[in-house]
Formats: sequence, C-alpha cells, structure tokens
Amino acid sequence: MGLESSTGSDATIDREWGLFVDGEFRPASDGALLEVRNPATGDRLTEVAAGTAEDVDAAVETARDAFKEWKWTDPERRGDLLREVGDVIEAHEDELTRIESLENGKPMWQARRDVELAARRFRYFAGAADKLYGSAVSHTPEEVRTMVYEPYGVAGLIIPWNWPAMHTGDFMSVALAAGNSVVLKPSPSTPVTSLRMAELADEILPDGLINVIPGGVEPGSALSSHENVDIVAFTGSDANGVKVLESAAQNITPVMAELGGKNPTIVFPDADLETAAQTAVSNSFFNSGQACTNPERLLIHEDVYDEFLERVSAQVADFVLGSGLDDETQIGPQATPQQAQKFAEYLDIAVDEGATIHTQASLPDDPELEGGNFVRPTVLTDVDPEMRIAQEEVFGPLVGVMSFADEAEAIEIANGVKYGLSAAIYTQDLERAHRVASRIEAGIIGVNHPSFALQGLPFGGYKRSGIGRKNDFEEAMHDFVQSKSIEIDLTEGGMSL
Repeated sequence: MGLESSTGSDATIDREWGLFVDGEFRPASDGALLEVRNPATGDRLTEVAAGTAEDVDAAVETARDAFKEWKWTDPERRGDLLREVGDVIEAHEDELTRIESLENGKPMWQARRDVELAARRFRYFAGAADKLYGSAVSHTPEEVRTMVYEPYGVAGLIIPWNWPAMHTGDFMSVALAAGNSVVLKPSPSTPVTSLRMAELADEILPDGLINVIPGGVEPGSALSSHENVDIVAFTGSDANGVKVLESAAQNITPVMAELGGKNPTIVFPDADLETAAQTAVSNSFFNSGQACTNPERLLIHEDVYDEFLERVSAQVADFVLGSGLDDETQIGPQATPQQAQKFAEYLDIAVDEGATIHTQASLPDDPELEGGNFVRPTVLTDVDPEMRIAQEEVFGPLVGVMSFADEAEAIEIANGVKYGLSAAIYTQDLERAHRVASRIEAGIIGVNHPSFALQGLPFGGYKRSGIGRKNDFEEAMHDFVQSKSIEIDLTEGGMSL
C-alpha cells in the first residue's frame, strides 16, 4: 500500500463525530469541535465534538440510569453480550485498524494488533462476568454470614493516545463485566477509535451503558471530580495521574491508575546475544517508543558491551520511517507535535549532560511527510544513571545504554528510578534470572522475553508506575467491585450484645 491513501480525506474516518451519549451522537453543549490530524502528514482527518463539564454531567446521569438495570442483569447474560462485543470488534477489524493508524500514526500491522487485543479483552472478561464468587464465612442453624461482590456504579475511564483500541477495551470490558456502566474520556488526538468502538458496542449493549466524551482537560477533570462517578480508572503519565488522584480525592472516589515507566533491559554475558538484541530493539522502539512498557534503559554487561551495542545500533540505523499506511514502515511518527517536541528537548538535555548520540535512523524523505511528527530513533551512549535521560520517562523512540560489572550493580541501576513498571532480563542462567527478577522493583518481569504482561497476567507497576492492576481476572475484576458483608441472625429473639 502506498502513500496515496494516507493523505487527504479518508471516508473511513472523515464523517460527523459527536459525543456518544445514550446510544447516539450529539453535539457538545457549546458546539465546540476539536480537529483530528494525521500525525504522518499534519493533514486534517476529521472534526469531533469537544465535550464540556456540562456534557460530562449528562453522560454520567445517563450512565447512572443504565447502571440500575445492568447491575441486576444476570452475570451470564452480561458475559454473553460482552462476547458479542468482542465479535463485532473483530468483524470491523479492518475499519478500526485503519482509523487507528490514521489518527495515531502507527503502522497498520501494529494498529491491527491493537484492535485484536481489544476484541480479546472483551472475550476474556466476558468469561469472568459470572465468576465473581462471594463466600460463606459461617453457615449454621443460628446464623448465616456471607460476603458478596457488587459493582461500584458509574466508572469514569480516562485513556491516552498511544493504544486507543486496546485502552478502550482494557477498561471498558472489565468495568462492564463487573456490572458497572461507563463514561469514557479518550485523548483529544485519538478520539475516533473509541467513538467507533462505542457505536459498534451499542448495537449489542443497552443504550446509555457506554458513553464517550472526547475533549481536553475540562471533561477529564469534570469526570475525575464528579460526585456521581463511583470509580475512576486512568492511564497516562504519573504527573497527570497525580492530578487525577487529587481530583478524585474530593469525593473519596477510588482510583485505578496505570502510569509511567522507565524500564530497564538487562543483558548478561551468557545471553543469546542475537535474540536478545532483536527482542530488545523491538521492545524499546515498538509503537514509536510510545508505550509505558518500552525499555528506555539498556543495561549491558561490560564483557559484551561493545558487541551488543553494535548489534543494537545496526538495527536502529536501518529503521524505515514513514506513514502507518505504508507496508514498508517500521516506525511511524510521534502521535502529536507535542510529543515530537518533547523528544527533541530530551535529546538536547541528554547531550548537555554528557551523553553521546551514538546512532540515529534517517527521517523519511518523502515530501508529503514533511509536515509529520517524525523524530529520529536514537541510541545514546555515555549515559550516567543519574542523568535526566536515565531517570525521566521520554515516551519516544530512544534507548540510553549503560554498562554494569555484576548483578548487584545491574540491580542497583535498574531500581534507581522512581518508576517500577517492567523489566526484561536476558541470561541462560535460570538461577541468576530468578535472583535478579526477585530483586527488581517492578510489577512485570520478562526473562528472555519482552517486558509486558500477556493476557491473564496482572498488568501494573510498583512505586510511581501506578495503583491497581488490569489485564487479569483475579486483580482487575476485583478493582471494579466492592465487597459487602451480609449477616443474618436466625436465633430466636436475636443476638444479645
């Protein structure tokens, strides 16, 4: 597929997109619109209604009305409906893939994977809907003491722009499976994927159960601070996570927060260097470096430092950058101009602090992409663990390379940041792998494997990387329900205190 289909108007995405409330699209209360642009070209793709606090009020009221029935819907029935949602997402996979690639900029094959994961989330949690078992603490002729789980009510979901389909599926599927209704606030740069998914899901689910309010800070703040929102789930930076937590605290609203990471990949001298290098590069630069699990720190044992650095650098230098709709593209643009600017600023900071730009990929030379948000994927050397480039999340296509002498030093460097989301360890020594994995302060550890959690494993981190878990049954489902204790006294005359 060439670039002719990546610029200008695209019927897949260029249509009227309002706020999605109570099963229909409607304009914002003040008529405001936000423009969605193609990150590869800078061209306008479409316009979307930009919600206000007043619109959030309407969506929350609608969601609360829908919750009253959904809460008491038989869990098996809820599961059947959510399984159908997964099926309809899969049936529209081509359309959703194209929408996401257009508005986010990622290659089509990565966008397709994102949509596939969204469908898989709905199916996974469909199977969990009827498995929230309570317990009988005591059951005698005189008393019955039970514990049951109940949904919170209205779930306010705030998601970023890096995985629009997956993030929509992540939070929406588990919240609905647990019996909650949903008001979702997508990123203003990638709202269309979520809007289209909601429109498709509403063909199956009761009206009002899913509501989507695009926009900037105003609807996000209104949602997290809303007195009638019963639980908030947020994915984004730790800085914005703090704002969400402060906002939700006004009403003592519980918050599930998936935040940032500054993840290490640790390579020991006995690793399969070829496989480790291929996997490390793929993991670090996947999604144009815009993933919270991307390792931005590469820790290499001093005995194999030069050889491994060469393997990594050769791959990065050969990256093909381009439009997400071009089959040859390996690395797409940054999703927003702000991200591209942030990346450039961090490179300047790194060089000012003494780091060296060792390797960079070439920018695309197609004149149609001159207005795109492209940056050069970069390998940095001479990086000290205390540099800002080694401490702060950049969220872009770069890796800072450091060496270590032994396990203790590798662990010290790996743990020496405020984050603790994920880490990857490459070694053929199982005892070493276990020792190091046990000592790394992170919620997700990959051994000879990328540092992300597959479906069914809890996804979340330590320290400033967040609160709560998603992706699995045991923890994610329980994040979206609250327990209730019920005691029934059967003794004649009641209990005497």
